[in-house]
Amino acid sequence: MKKLAPRNLIIESKEGIFLVVVLFFLLTIKILFLSYANPLPDEAYYWLWSKNIALSYFDHPPLVSWFQALLSFFSNNKYFLIRALPIFNLIAVLTIVIVWQQYILGKFDLKACLQTVVLFLSFPIFAIFFSISFPDYLLITLLFATSFCLFLYFERNDSGRFAIHYWYLAVFLFSLALLTKYNAALYGLGVLAYFLYYKKEIGGPSYGHIFAAALIIFLAQTPVLFWNLNNELSSFSFHLNQRLDQEKDVSTVLKNICTFLLGALLAFTPFFMVSLMKNFFSAKYADNRKHFYTLSKFVFVFSVAFCIFLSFFTNVLYYWLTPAIILLIPFVTKIIKVKRWQYFHICYGTLISIILFLNMSFYPISAFFGDVDRETAIVFGWEKIIRNVEKEKIEYGAEKVVFSDYRLGSLYIFHSHDFKADVVMEKRRTQFDIWREEKNSFGTNTLIIADKDFPIGKKILSKFDSIEFLRDIEIYIGNKLVRKYHVFLGTNS
Repeated sequence: MKKLAPRNLIIESKEGIFLVVVLFFLLTIKILFLSYANPLPDEAYYWLWSKNIALSYFDHPPLVSWFQALLSFFSNNKYFLIRALPIFNLIAVLTIVIVWQQYILGKFDLKACLQTVVLFLSFPIFAIFFSISFPDYLLITLLFATSFCLFLYFERNDSGRFAIHYWYLAVFLFSLALLTKYNAALYGLGVLAYFLYYKKEIGGPSYGHIFAAALIIFLAQTPVLFWNLNNELSSFSFHLNQRLDQEKDVSTVLKNICTFLLGALLAFTPFFMVSLMKNFFSAKYADNRKHFYTLSKFVFVFSVAFCIFLSFFTNVLYYWLTPAIILLIPFVTKIIKVKRWQYFHICYGTLISIILFLNMSFYPISAFFGDVDRETAIVFGWEKIIRNVEKEKIEYGAEKVVFSDYRLGSLYIFHSHDFKADVVMEKRRTQFDIWREEKNSFGTNTLIIADKDFPIGKKILSKFDSIEFLRDIEIYIGNKLVRKYHVFLGTNS
C-alpha cells in the first residue's frame, strides 16, 4: 500500500511553494519598478551631488554620492546610476540575512531562509528604500553588516572565544553608516547605552575598546567636520537648529508623536509591530543568543523613546526608526509567530509594493480620490516642461532657469542636463545655496518656475529688478490635471 505523506509535510510543501511564488512576484515588481518608475525628486537631487563631488553636503553626509560618482566611471547612463546601487545593496543584505540565519540555526535551512527573506522583503520600508536611490539603502546595508558583526561578537564572546576583531569590524562599518546618514547615530547611541548599562552582566568590550571605537567613529567623520568648518557649520546648524522648534504647543507635539507612531506602524506593517509588542518579553533564547536579542530590544526601545523626545522639538519622520528595526530582522519569524499574521504581513507588503510601482510609473493613485499629492505629481510631465522651458528661453533670451523648490530644480536638471539651473527656496537653505556662494550669477533675463506650494517669495524677488508672469504649464495624465507650473521672467538692468 502506498504510504501517504503526513499532513504537516503537505502543509510545509504548500508553504514553501507559496513563499517561492511570493519571492518571485516581489522581485518581478522590483525589476519592473527599476525599469519603468519615474525618478523621484530626491533621487535627482542626490544624483546631482555625485556630479559635484565634495567632502560633504548640506543635507546629508557624502558616502552615497561618492559611491554613485565612482559608479559613473563605468556608466554614463543616469537611470543606471540611480537604480543600480539599491539593487547591489539589496543583494548584499539578502546574502547577510541568509548567512545570519545559517549561524542562528546551526545549519542551512532553505525553508527558514526563504521565510525570513520573504518577510524581510514584505516590509514596505525596505521595499521602498531598496527601489529608490536615497541614502537609506546604503545606511541599511551597512547597519545590517554592523549588526551581523555584533552578533558574531556576542556569539564568540559568550563562549569564551576571541571576539574583539568582530567588535572593531562592527565599529568600522557603523562609522561608514554614520558617514551615509545622520540618523545612524540613533543606532550607535542605543548600542553604546546597552553596553554601558549591562556591562557587569555581559562583560563586553573594555572601556578602552569603547574609547577606541569612539575615536575611530570620530576620525571617519572628519570629511563632514572639515566641510562644515569651511561652510559656517551649515549642515550642523540646519539639523541641530533650523529643523528644531522649541516653541511647539501641546497639540502640535501630540500630533508629531501620533504621526510618527502611525507612520512607523504602517511602514513596518501593523502585523510586525503588534506581534513585537505582544512577544516583547516572551521570546526565549539560549544564553549565546539572549544577549544579542536583549540588545535588539534595548535599541528599539531607546530609539522609540528618543524619537518621541525629539517630537517636542521637530517633526520626527517615521523612517528614522529603521536602524532600530534592523537588529530585530533575524528574529522576525520568532516575533511574528502566528502563521496567519505572517501571511497578512506578506500580503500587506506585497500590496504596498504594487501600489508604489503603479503610482510612480503609470498613474498617481491619489488621482482616484481627488487632487494628486505633490510628491507624486511632480515626477510626471518633464518632457513637456523642458520643451516649453526651452521655447521660452529662446523667445526671451533667458540665460538661466531658477526654481522655487529644490525638488523641481533637481528633476529639471536630471531630465534636461541644464546644469546652470538654480534653486532659491524661501524658507530653507539647500545645497544649491552652497554652490551659488561659490559662483553667484543671475543673468539679465532669467526664467523662474514656481507652483502654488512654493510660490515666488522675497528671496527670489530680491534678486531681480522686475518679475513678469508669462504663462502656465499644465501637466495632464489622461484627462486629469496633475500639476500646474507658473513661468515668470525675471530681469536685471
